[in-house]
Amino acid sequence: MEKIKNDVIYEDGYIMGAEDVKIYYRSYTLEESKGKIVISHGFCESSEKYREIIKIFNKNGYSVYIMDHRGHGRSGRLGIDNSQINVEDFNYYVYDFKTFLDSVVMYEKGNEKVFLFAHSMGGAIGALFLERYENYFDSAILNCPMMEIDTGRYPKFISKIIANIMCIAGQGNRYLLGHGPFKGMENLNDSGTSSQKRYSTYFKKQLEHKELQTSGGSFNWLREAFNATNTLIKEENASKITIPVVLYQAGKDTFVRPGGQNKFAKHVKNCRLVLRENAKHEIYIEKDEIFNIYIDEVLKFFNEQIKTSKNM
Repeated sequence: MEKIKNDVIYEDGYIMGAEDVKIYYRSYTLEESKGKIVISHGFCESSEKYREIIKIFNKNGYSVYIMDHRGHGRSGRLGIDNSQINVEDFNYYVYDFKTFLDSVVMYEKGNEKVFLFAHSMGGAIGALFLERYENYFDSAILNCPMMEIDTGRYPKFISKIIANIMCIAGQGNRYLLGHGPFKGMENLNDSGTSSQKRYSTYFKKQLEHKELQTSGGSFNWLREAFNATNTLIKEENASKITIPVVLYQAGKDTFVRPGGQNKFAKHVKNCRLVLRENAKHEIYIEKDEIFNIYIDEVLKFFNEQIKTSKNM
């Protein structure tokens, strides 16, 4: 489906991902685009959650592409119910992402620069992709990427043991402890933002659309996430990334820990760490006093990459 609104050409559709899972995508392209931004969303999110930042990117001259990762949004479900996120192999996320890039984003690539904007779980997917494939992205912003999961009151080594035992016992598709089906009740305090307005905007959409009501993970997912994060922070892998990377950390993050991010950034040849002390996990939908500074920095970084390429 293709629509044109305010000079933005909107298109959505499906591609076939690993193991024949249908992957939903959207594109918001401009005829006169100065670059392409590809968004990789986080755990229990969807393309719908990025409407505001997509509009900002479009307004500033960038075409935008985004897909719903498997088990999320309008893509094929893999859990025991509509709410659960489950995955057999974290590498399937990377495979799907490459298929999306090859068949949609890069299909009509001219001389435009292509940038990655990846958040949380999507940041882990993006980092793994950057470590494995060159000549796709010219630079990247990793927003609170999932490189070390915050396991809360359970130590990480205990969580790993439990996840492995549950999977070996054939119970890998059960909900993680403390996770469960979508409840339909607002809870700003436990969310990844301190902006009531931005939190409520997406929550209302979740209430209206069942496909957005993801709320928890399986033991399979956790085991695979641990394996993925262990892989991507290794020097032998992270050192393969040569493009400019900006990695944002949030001082009030309760979803991921900074340790893995610090190790990753240390090994990447051109990575700048930026700490936002007062921000929670989802900086891209934080309250205005945090968000406005953040989005200005993001746009400045991408614009500088465009200028640098023109001067070369």
